[in-house]
Amino acid sequence: MGQNIFCEKETHLHIDREGLSLHGILRHGPFLPPASDIMGPFRFFSGMECSHGVISMVHSLNGTVTINGEVLDFSGGTGYVETDRGRSFPSAYLWTQCAWREPHPSSLMLSIATIPMPIGRFTGCICAVIHNGREYRLATYRGVRIRQWSDTGAIIQQGTYRLSVEVLERRGHPLRAPVEGAMGRTIHESLCATLRYRFWKGRELLFSHTDSCASFEYADTHRTSL
Repeated sequence: MGQNIFCEKETHLHIDREGLSLHGILRHGPFLPPASDIMGPFRFFSGMECSHGVISMVHSLNGTVTINGEVLDFSGGTGYVETDRGRSFPSAYLWTQCAWREPHPSSLMLSIATIPMPIGRFTGCICAVIHNGREYRLATYRGVRIRQWSDTGAIIQQGTYRLSVEVLERRGHPLRAPVEGAMGRTIHESLCATLRYRFWKGRELLFSHTDSCASFEYADTHRTSL
């Protein structure tokens, strides 16, 4: 993309335009992909509006980026990489992601969305949690139940496992999003939200983590939410 390079080992940023000077090199540690495709069997469904992918659940970062003269040091940081492809975002969806390295590398992503079908629609869920060196997969194709979801968070359960996501503070920034292949929709994404994540196995709390650098996004074409 111009002089910008995005690859597994490095990201090179070189942008100069009115109001924005952005330069830097970020070096990535080894990527940790999920054990299998996050979409599961849904990746084979034709006609899906949007297909989600997770490239790395957690990896180390090093390097600096200079934005309009301000130097941001990412050395010792934590990275996460995912992708979306398709012609439209779902009419209603929730997405959140967070990665942290203390006391050990951990990461999670959760997406809930309204999925149109040739006849009717359903609400689907994909979720991956990395904790204590183990991956937990909670998803519609594995029998997850969505207990609740809204612009304040979500609760999902699969067997004895239960994940609670609670939004404590966020400020969404407007971004353009696709509708039938054209960037004709505005959504609001927060990459510096404060969220509390709690994950249980039965009555045992596996972790409770509150992070002010979490990502959160909620959209519903039938209502306005920032």
